[in-house]
Amino acid sequence: MYITFNAVFGKIGRIASHEAILQLIKSKCFPVLYYGLEACPLRKSQYNSINYVINSAFRNIFNTRSQEVVDICLEMFNCLPAEKAIAIRKRNFLNKFCVNNNELCKIFTDHEKKELAILLADI
Repeated sequence: MYITFNAVFGKIGRIASHEAILQLIKSKCFPVLYYGLEACPLRKSQYNSINYVINSAFRNIFNTRSQEVVDICLEMFNCLPAEKAIAIRKRNFLNKFCVNNNELCKIFTDHEKKELAILLADI
């Protein structure tokens, strides 16, 4: 994500509004960061690492070192913590997986339905 963030932020930097920068970051950088994570089991430390990357981007955009400011900005601009964002992506992935007609997918459907039920209980 650092490469895509630096590419976007380097081009528009301080010229564009915060809203425009964040919209580009959410549409171009976050998909790179989250790519494939819905299919992987992650530990708390890995979620913390992902959140650190997001927080670092927000620190650059808003030119601050304060975690309080970053937290407020994340909330104001509707950026979910990594745990929730990946849980939503995982829910969508499992829904598609469970209705897939592929024979290999059908073998694992029962397991995935159980995991989806657990995931839906947590969200």
